[in-house]
Amino acid sequence: MPCLEISLPNTDTETKEKLTIGLTEAFDKATKFGAEIFGIRFHEYEFGQVASGGKLCDNNTPRPYLHMLLYCPRINRETKQNLVHSFTKAFTQAAGNDDWKPVIHICEHPYDNVGVNGELLSDAIEELKNQKFYYEVTDK
Repeated sequence: MPCLEISLPNTDTETKEKLTIGLTEAFDKATKFGAEIFGIRFHEYEFGQVASGGKLCDNNTPRPYLHMLLYCPRINRETKQNLVHSFTKAFTQAAGNDDWKPVIHICEHPYDNVGVNGELLSDAIEELKNQKFYYEVTDK
């Protein structure tokens, strides 16, 4: 299941709700997965608990440590470009600060690397049961 983890300074509930809506809509529009399977987890920190560029971030840091890590199945380059653009736009709008642009990492995985409800997704989804998600390594 696609999910997004976001590291950011402590943030009020209203901003997190805006982020949740904006990022979910961005994900839904850029991919074919659907909003209902997309999850978000916020990792909030106090200033002084993260560093960027060799300096601790504090209340005076113009651009705090902002990071997104998207876990998802393989997607093509155009979809990645759309996601990165859409996530950044949704984030800056919800945060209300055009200078707050997160670093975004996309961690792709095949369906047989994800377990949900006690089984691999490749076993849970009928059309994936006979599909190979890896290359056989054999001796010559």
